[in-house]
Amino acid sequence: MMGLETKKEQEIENMVSILKQIDLPDIILLTRDANTLLMRKEEVLMKQKQEESRTYRNPVR
Repeated sequence: MMGLETKKEQEIENMVSILKQIDLPDIILLTRDANTLLMRKEEVLMKQKQEESRTYRNPVR
């Protein structure tokens, strides 16, 4: 079974290959979508940190 990082690298190479074949407006659209995914990921991480912070400040007794 392939490692997760190896599979991820292969998918990135595949995406680069596809990007080289499409027009600029489509690349811009995909870039916006990717940025949206990154923002969602950051929001989830921030919420997790906030929850952890609340847990440490208010431990259950």
